[in-house]
Amino acid sequence: MYVRRGRMNTVTKEQSHKIMLGCYFVMFTIAAYGLSLATIQQPMLNAMGGGSYFSLITLIAAICMTIMTPIGGRLIDGLGNRKVTLYGGVISLVTGLIMAFIPNLWIFLIARILFSMAQGAISSVPYILAREVNPVEDQNKIFGMLATILAVGSFVGSWLAGNLMQYGFMWAAVAFPCLTLIPGIWLIVKNMYNDAHEGGLKMDWLGVVLLVVCLSTLLLSMNFGTKMGWYNGWILAGFLVGFSSLLALIAWENKAGTPLIPMTLFRSKEYVLLLGITFAGVFYMIAINSYLPMAVQTILEAGSSTSGVLQLPKTIVMVLVPTVLGVWVGKKKSHTWMALALSCVFVIIPCGLLVFMGVRMPVWFIMLMVGLTGLSDALRSVSATPAAQEILNPADLGIGTSMIGFTITLANSIAATVDGIAYDSLSASIPGIVGMSHGIDTTFLISAGVGVIGLLLTVLFFRPMLRKRAQKTGDTTK
Repeated sequence: MYVRRGRMNTVTKEQSHKIMLGCYFVMFTIAAYGLSLATIQQPMLNAMGGGSYFSLITLIAAICMTIMTPIGGRLIDGLGNRKVTLYGGVISLVTGLIMAFIPNLWIFLIARILFSMAQGAISSVPYILAREVNPVEDQNKIFGMLATILAVGSFVGSWLAGNLMQYGFMWAAVAFPCLTLIPGIWLIVKNMYNDAHEGGLKMDWLGVVLLVVCLSTLLLSMNFGTKMGWYNGWILAGFLVGFSSLLALIAWENKAGTPLIPMTLFRSKEYVLLLGITFAGVFYMIAINSYLPMAVQTILEAGSSTSGVLQLPKTIVMVLVPTVLGVWVGKKKSHTWMALALSCVFVIIPCGLLVFMGVRMPVWFIMLMVGLTGLSDALRSVSATPAAQEILNPADLGIGTSMIGFTITLANSIAATVDGIAYDSLSASIPGIVGMSHGIDTTFLISAGVGVIGLLLTVLFFRPMLRKRAQKTGDTTK
């Protein structure tokens, strides 16, 4: 037995294994749904006469999931992982089946929004339960397994959805992740003890409203700014409302009795550093996932089939490596900062070399660089979240863990804006393939630069703090 959330955890070893199996099923479902919907949403909308709504629905769904990630963390702190898994899982299941079997555009839109909100609410559950029901020495390994499941789910979701759609089974392409969601919910709910807060849920509704207004206006403004122009009145108004609501949110959360996002979290320099390092470590994803395939097709003049296999080495790395790295990180405290530093290094090297992309760069070399980013993701996944959880108070474990996921989403949104500005401005100023090449190269240069910032934060600031905390607690071996 070991203490979590101020109460005695009575989960047996067998129950712990069943709970984690449920977490793996839930994580697989989230990953599979993310890629399967991305693959088949356009054909589904075309069949319902709403093909032009693809970008809008995708953006709204992303915003809903982003907003619900921190809110879901606070729900977990109040209701507990068990209830949030049950409620969020059932909503995901029902709305997923509705999207599969009711071909109506407006019903699909409503179901998609509710589905994204439910997915955002439960997205942190596997990472929190990994700490709640497992002994400390196994936690980094568990986080590695979660990263592996995420990679497998993403690959299977995209591949299976595409094949099912090709053979005319569009309903099955939408519904198949439910087959893993159902046992996932059941295993967690049946075996997890009631981990709800003794005082019940006290939701900061004003904080929720301010957070929704802040994120919605800022994310919408960043998304449409590149298309409508940054000096457009609507875009400027969006930024004004967004930053004003952000300031209001900070002011309110500092005096709220039960804040949605406790400002005390950000008084821990170590926790803030981990958020910053995480941000720097994932900033590259837009350049690799969006601009690199375009570069292969336009600069190298390769086909879409070639650009489609660029992620294969990364997938293989994410399947084979994370669990092994998790065991390594868990053996010694100093391995945490080393893993974070290496995760930044494996962003700097590939992005730095891809800056020199040209018509003579071989595809195998590009795939090798993408594979190195898989090492970056694997190292970060087994170090950042466990390190953050060590710092958090038990009462803030849910919201504190969810902020890691929120930071990743926010980094992608900001990177999409920054990379978009760089690419659009350079490709417009220099006509033809040369301008496109300069624009794409600049996105990699920016990503490498942000990775350097993450490396400096890790080595110069996080490493001394980690060493100091280890000396204070006498925990220098783990």
